[in-house]
Amino acid sequence: MKKTVGEVVAMLDNSIHTDAFRDVVITGVCFDTRQIKPGDLFVPFVGNLRDGHEFVGQAREMGAVASFWQKDIPNPPTDFPVILVEDTLLALQELAMKYIQEVKPKVIAITGSNGKTTTKDIMAAMVETTYKVHYTGGNFNNHIGLPYTILTMPEDTEVAVLEMGMNHRHEIEVLSKIAKPDIAIITNIGEAHIEYLGSRLEIAKAKLEITAGLNPSGILIYPYEETLLLSHIEGDFRQLTFGKSNDAEIYPLEIRAETEGTAFITNWEPDLEIFVPIIGEHNVFNTMAAMLAAREIGIEGKKIQTALKNMERSKSRLEWLTAKNGARILNDAYNSSPTALKTVLKTFMHMDSKGKPKYLVLADMLELGELSEQLHQESAEVLENGTIEKIFLLGDAMKAFESVAKTKIGQEKVQHFDTKESLETALLHDISGNEWILVKGSYGMGLKDVVENLIIK
Repeated sequence: MKKTVGEVVAMLDNSIHTDAFRDVVITGVCFDTRQIKPGDLFVPFVGNLRDGHEFVGQAREMGAVASFWQKDIPNPPTDFPVILVEDTLLALQELAMKYIQEVKPKVIAITGSNGKTTTKDIMAAMVETTYKVHYTGGNFNNHIGLPYTILTMPEDTEVAVLEMGMNHRHEIEVLSKIAKPDIAIITNIGEAHIEYLGSRLEIAKAKLEITAGLNPSGILIYPYEETLLLSHIEGDFRQLTFGKSNDAEIYPLEIRAETEGTAFITNWEPDLEIFVPIIGEHNVFNTMAAMLAAREIGIEGKKIQTALKNMERSKSRLEWLTAKNGARILNDAYNSSPTALKTVLKTFMHMDSKGKPKYLVLADMLELGELSEQLHQESAEVLENGTIEKIFLLGDAMKAFESVAKTKIGQEKVQHFDTKESLETALLHDISGNEWILVKGSYGMGLKDVVENLIIK
């Protein structure tokens, strides 16, 4: 985004500024003083613990050329461009909404309990074969991150691929109304955030909020087998489905698991094999969801095939790494939920490790509320005796997983730890460098630190 202070004011309702600064040029947006770049508009948020307005001076020193300033905060600076607004967060969201309407890219929005980021990466790889694409980076998929993603979009962007996340009802509704997608994808309905929403039905309703801002002539893409969605879809937009059933718009005819990814063919082009460099059958369905959207914007199968072979992916999501002693690590430490854990366990157990022992390093799945114990137990039910050599578990909730795991693969093969440090010490002592190790847990459990130490120690 490149705008003058005066142009930003004109894009917002009920904002004012010192007229002397109207020609100051803004070339970016930032809400974290540690990330400020020269030319940025600083957005200070009023939080429970700190007020971002305290850092406007620091942002200025770091190169910010202007700042939002909430009208109820006293003493705005008079020697620096400030844009006075009722609420800095709402102003950021409104500015993003106006900017995306101005740039007019085709907008593809993606949500789901699992697979949002992977599907976003897959979608972006397909799109950039044909169009100038801008897409969500990192985990910028919430009420702050999505506006930020939009406002960092180049003015010549043709397609925007935007990930939408949530913890509570009506959060995706807000994001959808900001972005106004042309194509909306729901990857699946799982148990993530069930602590706040209460049931999978309520999760389904929350994910369907992605249609709140959907273009009336737009398209909703969702899994054919997910019955919870069907009776709650409202709107005259087109609907396309992916799934296992041959009643879906696109479905796999064959899936072949490989160590470095997954190959498959679909009913669309039975002679065209697609290879996605991500393990797990579930990623075939994420890819098919993206293929539906790609077809709608004119991207044909050969380009999809080429794009996926060379795609880049977000870190910590089913990526192969190598420990310092040579052990192979399948790193999925960014997040975890019962649906995702069961899926990746099945995949990992059935991989051909050429006789090398397989270890699991698992940590609590968070935000499961009163269903946590049950869902951790059910996740362990998929374990098969003879497929896993040892399991290292971290966290209180994993004690429920532990009890079932011991009955499945043997008591002597399962260890539970109360601290990340004790788990790491035991693991480093145990591995020789010949193992395959799957690491998975909710991000808040910190298993990424364990992975990093396995690589350097």
